[in-house]
Amino acid sequence: MKTDYPSLGRAALETLTRTTEQACRVQREQLESILRRNAHTRYGARYSFSGIGSVQTFQQQVPLSRYEDYEPYIQRLLAGQKAQLTQEEPVYYAITSGSTGTPKYVPVTREDMEVHYRSIYGGVFGMVQRHFPQVLSSQLFGKIWETGEFADTRLPGGQLCGIRSASLYQWLDRDGGFDAGDYCVPKEVLLPDTLEDLTYLKARFALAEPGITAIHSVFLHRVVRQLDYIREHWDLLLRDMAQGTVDPGVPLTDRWRQSLARWLPADPRRAAQLRALGIEKDGANMARKIWPGLRYILGIGGEHFPQYTQAVRRYAGDVPIHHFIYGASEGFLSIAAGVDVPDAYILLPEAGFFEFLPVEDGQTEETPRTMGEVERGKRYELVFTNHSGLYRYRMQDVLEVVDFYGQAPVVRFCYRIHQVLNVADEKLNTEQLQAAFDAFTRQTGLEGAAFCVQEDFSTHPGRYLFYLEAAPYPDAARVLDGCLCRASLGYRGCREMGDIAPAAVRFVPPGSFAQYEAALAGQGRRMAQYKPVRVLHNAWSRNFFAAQADRMKGMKTG
Repeated sequence: MKTDYPSLGRAALETLTRTTEQACRVQREQLESILRRNAHTRYGARYSFSGIGSVQTFQQQVPLSRYEDYEPYIQRLLAGQKAQLTQEEPVYYAITSGSTGTPKYVPVTREDMEVHYRSIYGGVFGMVQRHFPQVLSSQLFGKIWETGEFADTRLPGGQLCGIRSASLYQWLDRDGGFDAGDYCVPKEVLLPDTLEDLTYLKARFALAEPGITAIHSVFLHRVVRQLDYIREHWDLLLRDMAQGTVDPGVPLTDRWRQSLARWLPADPRRAAQLRALGIEKDGANMARKIWPGLRYILGIGGEHFPQYTQAVRRYAGDVPIHHFIYGASEGFLSIAAGVDVPDAYILLPEAGFFEFLPVEDGQTEETPRTMGEVERGKRYELVFTNHSGLYRYRMQDVLEVVDFYGQAPVVRFCYRIHQVLNVADEKLNTEQLQAAFDAFTRQTGLEGAAFCVQEDFSTHPGRYLFYLEAAPYPDAARVLDGCLCRASLGYRGCREMGDIAPAAVRFVPPGSFAQYEAALAGQGRRMAQYKPVRVLHNAWSRNFFAAQADRMKGMKTG
C-alpha cells in the first residue's frame, strides 16, 4: 500500500468533527481569511475587500454573481495577467460547458485542491474505516479499480486543465510524482496522454486482479457501464486472458494492444478460475463473485439516478456504496454523510463561505441566510464563496436541509434552477420530472427503464416527448401524462387549460443509451464527469433518439 489510507482517513474525520462542531465560527474565519488574502486583487479592489469587517457588510458590498461576471478576469488570467481574482495563482482550470456552447474556464487554487484532498478524498477512506470498525486496514484498502481516466491536459500556456472530477489526480501528478501502485491499472492507463475509450483495457486489468477491495467512480453509471461490459463480453475477455491476446474486434490502438501484451501475458489459470464462477446471464452478484474481498463502491447515485443504483445492487449485492460528493466545477464542497447514506451531503465549513437564499413554491427570496440560520426541511438556492476567486456565486442549485452534522447542514440536491421543461410556462423542474417517472415505473412495472425527454412543438399545443428504453407498454403515454399531472401543479393546470397536449412516448431499442454515450465519447466528450442524459436540449441529441425510435419501429414492423 503506497498511500497511508488509515492515517489519511483518520485525519479527515478529525477535521470534519472539529470544523462541523464549530461551523459558524469556522465560516466567519473562512470569509475573513478569503477577503484578507485577496484584498489587493483586481476584484478585491473593485469591491473594497479591505474595508469589509462583517458578513452583513460583505453581503451589502459584494453583489451576487454568475460566471459571466468573472469572464473578463479569467480571460486576463489566461493571458498571463496576475492577481485578478485571487492573490494565489490558479493551479488548474476546470472546463465546463457554457449555455451557448462556449467552454467556461473555472480557476482552481492550491487551497481548494488541498481541501479536496484532505477533506473529501481522505474523508471517503475515513468513513469506510468507520463503517467497518472490525476489519483490518489491509483488508479494506487493497487494490482500487478506478473506472474513470484522467488525461494530463493543458492549456496553450501550460496550465493544467480538464473536468473538475479529474483535477485532483492531475494535480497530484503535476510533477509526475503520483504513485498509482494502489490501483489495479498501470499509471499509464489511469493517467493517459490522451483520452480514449479504454473500457476493454480496464476490464482486463480488473479481472486479472483478485485483490480488488474498492471500485471508484464519480457517478455510479460509469461503474454500471464497466460491469455491463464485463457481463456482455465475458467469454471474449476470458478467452483473451487465457491466450494473452486482444480480440481483433476490440477498438484498441496498436499502442495499447502492444502494451497490454507486455503488462498482461497469458493467464489460463485465472481465466479458468473466473470461468468456474458460474456468472448468471443477468450478472446477479457478479462483482462479489469475481472479487470476494470487495468492500465498497464509490460513486454518486441516489434518487436522481435510481436505475444505476439498482444495477449496482444487482451486480454487487450488499456491497455498500459511498455516494461521494455533491459538487460542481465551481467547487467540491461536501461529502456524503456516510457509507450507504444516499442523498445526504455534509457541507464542509472549510470549503469556503456558504450563503442560502430561501426557496418556497419555486420562488427565490433574495435575503440570504448563513450556515447558522438555515432550517431543517427548508429549501435554499446555494450561494458560494470559494478559495479560487468566486465571490457570492449563485450555484443555481436548490438544496434541501435534511439534517445537521454538528452545526453544518446536511443537504440533498433537489434540482438545478435552469434545468426545466417549459412548454407553456409550467416550468417543470428535474425533481418533478424524476418523481413523475418514478411513479410511472411503479405503476407500469417498468423498473430500471432509462428515459430522456424533450419539449416537442411539432404539435399544437406543444407537448413532452419521452424516449424510453424498456419493454413496450401499450398505455405508457396516458400513464406518464397522469404521473406528470400529479408531480407538478403547473403541468396539471396547463393540461387542464389545454395549453399542453398529452405527453407522447416513443420506445427505443435496448442499448440505445449506451450507444448515445459511445457516440458522445467518439466526438471527444469527456465521460468521467458525464451525467446521464435527462432533457434533450440540442438538435443532435434529439435526432439521435428519434433515429433510435424509428429503428425500433422498423424492428417491430419487420
